[in-house]
Amino acid sequence: MNSAPALTFLRRLVPRPAAAPQTLVATLAPGEPVRALDCAPGGHATLRVLSGRAWITQHGEGDDWFLEPGQGLALPGPGRLYAGADGPEPLQLRWVVEPALSQGGTSGAVRAAA
Repeated sequence: MNSAPALTFLRRLVPRPAAAPQTLVATLAPGEPVRALDCAPGGHATLRVLSGRAWITQHGEGDDWFLEPGQGLALPGPGRLYAGADGPEPLQLRWVVEPALSQGGTSGAVRAAA
């Protein structure tokens, strides 16, 4: 008796461990080029301003946001944000991307995060 097909079926039923979130802490000097921040389809990302003032825009959208320390945004993937320092102080931000459980999804809109 060949048990290979049964083992293959059982492997498909066992959930795969979720990938760990990826965190980026970046510092952007005033006048430095903007930084692209990506979120893959099905993923979810959050941006938090740690210090300085941030200028944020979303690829393909017309709105811009200006965030102060402690403020943030959430982005369901797929999507791309651009971040830059706004003002005379360096901008420090934290970008956390929770990977997708499965590929697919629609373009996400940015929403404010507390």
